[in-house]
Amino acid sequence: MKLIKIAFIGLLSMSFVATAQDIPTNEETGKAEYKHAENIPGLTPEQLYDRGLAWVNKFYTNPNGVLNTQDKEGGKIVGRARFKLSRIENKGHVNPNAGFVSYQITLQFKDGKYRYVIDAIRWEKPSYYDVSQWTDKEQSNYNEAEYTSYIEQTTKYFDTLIENLESYMKVGEVKKTDDW
Repeated sequence: MKLIKIAFIGLLSMSFVATAQDIPTNEETGKAEYKHAENIPGLTPEQLYDRGLAWVNKFYTNPNGVLNTQDKEGGKIVGRARFKLSRIENKGHVNPNAGFVSYQITLQFKDGKYRYVIDAIRWEKPSYYDVSQWTDKEQSNYNEAEYTSYIEQTTKYFDTLIENLESYMKVGEVKKTDDW
């Protein structure tokens, strides 16, 4: 029975380590970054651009506040956005004001393909704090429970964003027929 408890504790601690590795980093900069290119044969850069812009307008509550660059001729959309973190405090109380994670999203379009780059992912602090630092257990103020929670929230947010983007880019807006 003691062996089973030890094994269970070991598995739990391994899950925290696995979670901490879920934020991908750029090999050159070491900073957090999500990047992927996808082929969508048969669509022009303009069609993909229109689809990407339509996605931005559907996904974000305030797309005009997000969009920085809209370059249809150059095949590029750039925006900055953020989302809120929450923190579990004493006695399980959830503090919904643990700060914000801000990021830049770039969508680029070529004939039959598009790419997204999500970078400059940072925890909003007085100085730049890349979210990949949440995995650095050597920092003096490291708080494993808090940072693991932040990592989980961040990866969940970006997993949802990416799944939504990729799904939308494949099929565009599904038009409902009025077949009464």
